[in-house]
Amino acid sequence: MPRRCRRGHTDGQACSCEMGNIYRFTEPIVLLAIAQLGQAHGYQITQEAEKMAVTHAGVDSGIIYRTLRRLEEAKRVTSAWDTTGGGPARRVYALTESGLEHLEEWVQVLNDLAGSLRNLTRDCARTAREQRLATGQTKSAAK
Repeated sequence: MPRRCRRGHTDGQACSCEMGNIYRFTEPIVLLAIAQLGQAHGYQITQEAEKMAVTHAGVDSGIIYRTLRRLEEAKRVTSAWDTTGGGPARRVYALTESGLEHLEEWVQVLNDLAGSLRNLTRDCARTAREQRLATGQTKSAAK
């Protein structure tokens, strides 16, 4: 069941996004991939998403498809079966106006997160440097 997101995010309605629990940034990556591709089937979206992976673990295709289902339930994407061409029918996804707005909301979330990560990185480096100075250790001596 969708949960509520950050305040003001969806006018108090339940939301499909993971803005409070980012897991490898799958949702913004999927939204961005669809926006860049126009209309695309799941495999194409997965291929684009893999290029955008922000962790060493990459992007799991199962997570992509679960995210697509959640986004469709929330009316952020639409899908239709493509039966043209050879082979089995494929579901083709397209971004809705709500999906584009949601992608724009992710911009703020990601900007906030980037700032938090910069601060965390700075604080970790400063504290490690201070601890080394306080104990007289050097990097090679600590190993």
